[in-house]
Amino acid sequence: MNEDITERAAQWHAAQDADDMDWDGFATWLEADPRHRAAFDRIALLDDDIVEQRATIVAHLAAPAPAQREPRRWRWAVVAGGAMAAALAVVVALPRPAADIAWQTGATARTIALVDGSSATLAPRSRLVAQHGDQTQLALNGTAYFDVPHRADRTLSITAGRYRISDIGTRFDIAVDGPTTRIAVAEGQIAVTAAGLDTPVTLVQGRALLGQQGSVTLTSIAAESVGSWRGGQLVYADAPLALVASDITRYAGAETTVDPAIANLRFSGALKIGKGTQAADALATIIGLEARHAGAGVRLERRRH
Repeated sequence: MNEDITERAAQWHAAQDADDMDWDGFATWLEADPRHRAAFDRIALLDDDIVEQRATIVAHLAAPAPAQREPRRWRWAVVAGGAMAAALAVVVALPRPAADIAWQTGATARTIALVDGSSATLAPRSRLVAQHGDQTQLALNGTAYFDVPHRADRTLSITAGRYRISDIGTRFDIAVDGPTTRIAVAEGQIAVTAAGLDTPVTLVQGRALLGQQGSVTLTSIAAESVGSWRGGQLVYADAPLALVASDITRYAGAETTVDPAIANLRFSGALKIGKGTQAADALATIIGLEARHAGAGVRLERRRH
């Protein structure tokens, strides 16, 4: 068969997945010559065979290379250019993993309805990704409150920092900020796993996990305070000061930093988010710190006497 016809057939086959496929042009090409239809059908059948044998092909590709043999007397150069193009087109046609779906917020929160009936309220300056388009396999950077209806046939899995949270129905809040991850349960229970945990941790209503640089702390928390940021309030129980400052930056938009010497001081209480540096100023007043303003930001330090 004419090499140019085979190559063109391969091009038409590869183009069929494109949004801008020229279906009218394709039909005209098929009808112009019976050899066009024959070439296209041959490539389509070859594609079907490769897809059917995909698992075997992938296994062979992953296998160690065989010992080197003497070169064969024939060379790839004898393979017709059209046939090579057809083979390449078939490889392109192999099923690919679906693309990630990402949601990202700026200065305001956003509620996302997932396809299984769950919802995620994404805090300001946060990002949630459905890996390979699977909305039961999520990855979070930032903060989100999840409301997951109970379904025994489905498990929602969320990667947050070095932790993985699994759930079949509950309400909970996750916050990831660099090496720090917080997980708190308002209702139901979830399972938390991580490389450094010997066994999964089960969190039930009113329990929270704080992970920092490899250490894990479990605490009790008022269930009604979980996700309180959605109502304009930040509630803490024995939280590190650096973490509180990070939250103020996220929700109030004013960069709040902490002197490293006091970053691990603990804070329990509630702060109104407010605007600008209001929350940082209130925090400094409550725990007796100095709030040093610089531009639109603030740095928390010990008071100098």
